Amino acid sequence: MICDYIFNVSKFLNSMIELSQVEKKFDSLTAVEDISFKIKKGEIVGLVGPNGAGKTTTLRMIAGVIPPTSGKVLINGKNLLKNYKLKTLIGFLPEDNPLYNNMTVEEFLNFWMEIKGIKDPEEQKKTKDFVVKSTGIASVYYRPINQLSKGYRQRVGLSQAILTKPDILLLDEPTEGLDPNQRQEIKKLIEKLGKNRTVIIASHVLSEISKIASRVIIVNKGKVVADDKISKLKQFKASSCLIEAEINGNGVLTKLKQLSGVIKVEALKNNYYYLTADASKDLREDIFKLAKKNNWIILTMFKKEQELEDVFSQLTQEKKDE
Repeated sequence: MICDYIFNVSKFLNSMIELSQVEKKFDSLTAVEDISFKIKKGEIVGLVGPNGAGKTTTLRMIAGVIPPTSGKVLINGKNLLKNYKLKTLIGFLPEDNPLYNNMTVEEFLNFWMEIKGIKDPEEQKKTKDFVVKSTGIASVYYRPINQLSKGYRQRVGLSQAILTKPDILLLDEPTEGLDPNQRQEIKKLIEKLGKNRTVIIASHVLSEISKIASRVIIVNKGKVVADDKISKLKQFKASSCLIEAEINGNGVLTKLKQLSGVIKVEALKNNYYYLTADASKDLREDIFKLAKKNNWIILTMFKKEQELEDVFSQLTQEKKDE
């Protein structure tokens, strides 16, 4: 079964973050069920899954915002619930990025420094210089937050999250609602911030996660269904594959449909054909032989590599159908 795939690389890591058989219930609702994984220092990890899979609840437990119903959340080997000083090692940007719109950016940072116990004037100046430079908000520093674009609002939220120069950065849907340019800006910022700390990004935007993270943990219905490097996940055994070909000739569509192993053929304009085929066999050689037999001209033909989205769909969809 697909969900038997789980290969958890985390058991080989010296962990900075460890979840051990963590469960979270809200009355009769089980949001997270028996989740276990480890993340080592310096990793950027994507926590992905469908809406309602338990991503946000998991991040909130790692951040210490809510306690698990059972199981343990360990930071550097210590139980977070019993060592609340460990929370100073964690910076958290929630999904809704709570900001105080009536404040300027400067006032907002002063407010959070007070909350986080940064009271020495010299230390406050160094902290503000650090976060303003790191998040690129110098040009809006004196502006009211309610006048900022969504991209800058995310930057301000990130500035709050890194005030204490945390070793761990937790980001919940950090690019949600942003336009493509803003998404690219935040992506670069996350990569920059992630060079010297451990980062977990909860998201369902797999195309972005695959560009930022080196490892992905896929959750579905509160459980981990896969945990591996992206390169390894893309090698996950698929039941079907896609072959794209540009072929000039007569009767191409009809004869391609008759090939053994072909599941579906779509004919597009300009003699382009998309073949969905059984992944257990590479049909390109058979297509070449068929073309030679029928005097077709193959201009292009390639087998499309499996993407993270394909693996995600297989692992989560089959789980839904059980």
